[in-house]
Amino acid sequence: MSRFSLIRPLDQPTGLRRLLHDLETALDDARFTAFRLIVAYAKSGPLHRLRPRLGDWKRAGKSVQAIFGIDQHGTSREALEMALALFDSTYVTHQTQVTFHPKLYIFTGSGLARAFVGSNNLTVGGTETNYEAAVQIELDLPADAADLAVLDDAWTALLPSACPATVPLDGAALDRLLKAGLVLDERAMQINRPRGDAASFGTGRGQLFRGVPVLPESPLPPLHRASRGAPGDAPPHPARRFAIQIKPHHNGEIFLSVTAAMQNPAFFDWPFTGRTSPKKAGNPSYPQRDPDPVANIAVYGAELSPALTLNHYPLNTVYYEKKREIRITAAPLVPIVPDYSIMIMERLNVAGVDYEITIHRPDSPDHEVWLARCNQRMPGGGRMPRRFGWF
Repeated sequence: MSRFSLIRPLDQPTGLRRLLHDLETALDDARFTAFRLIVAYAKSGPLHRLRPRLGDWKRAGKSVQAIFGIDQHGTSREALEMALALFDSTYVTHQTQVTFHPKLYIFTGSGLARAFVGSNNLTVGGTETNYEAAVQIELDLPADAADLAVLDDAWTALLPSACPATVPLDGAALDRLLKAGLVLDERAMQINRPRGDAASFGTGRGQLFRGVPVLPESPLPPLHRASRGAPGDAPPHPARRFAIQIKPHHNGEIFLSVTAAMQNPAFFDWPFTGRTSPKKAGNPSYPQRDPDPVANIAVYGAELSPALTLNHYPLNTVYYEKKREIRITAAPLVPIVPDYSIMIMERLNVAGVDYEITIHRPDSPDHEVWLARCNQRMPGGGRMPRRFGWF
């Protein structure tokens, strides 16, 4: 007997239920042997989060197939490259003057099928944080074979044999899409995306529409461990946001993480190419970012309004080689930011501002939410190791 449930519009932003978690559950379910998805837009974020499970799925001899749209620059080069690496077959559907906009996720096995049909694209927003709606349909087989045939037809009708707007994707086809400007990489997509109130991202604060408290997306798995080689040897990381527990020093210095910098050098413009000017002759000179990165900073505590805002603040950033420490200096934070506050940095691609930084003190209602998403620990002493995570 067929059954259904609903991912309601408020479920994802509040964290009550998210499509990403439903996909993880289905990939872990031994009863399913095939996974097909049809989505309008795809980015690498969900694929990075699903990659460990997709690897186990493939090693178990199960199949994955996908049909992606590429309209409105909604699907990224990185997502298509990951699909080519992870999936058995990948297709792209595109027709001028018509938007490809369906979203279906179909799992099948010998005795059971499960499908999600709704508004969710394969993006971080679509699978975790956006207001979305999707119906989960559960089918018992063979009793519900006629209903499964309807889902099967939605898939087969889009294959190249039936739909001239669909073509198989391989490396050469992806190169042609890139050269034609139909697909962009995610850095270019970020540059072109409209910006809202980034300093209040995920909090619902300081906006015309206050909204609901939004649970941040899940952290990226720690795929890229720090390398023992040169910083530039670290592979690229898909993250655009970084969260870290901080302990501001009385002199205004805040220690970042060399481990994190090795994982994602581009986020910090690492390695640094400038040099400090010693105040005393004979003192060593250290690598520093040159020029200083510029940040908009907002500090939140128990109140809805920020306890402090700093606009266009220059963050002096130095690497102390002997101690292997990266430190930024922001003296105005010292009196109001206690130890183990969470600092979230978002890398921007806008003129004059390099980062939007939001700091949640331990008394902020959002502090524990962000702490739960810091899924890596830093080495070092102290009463408890600091944690960080990528998003």
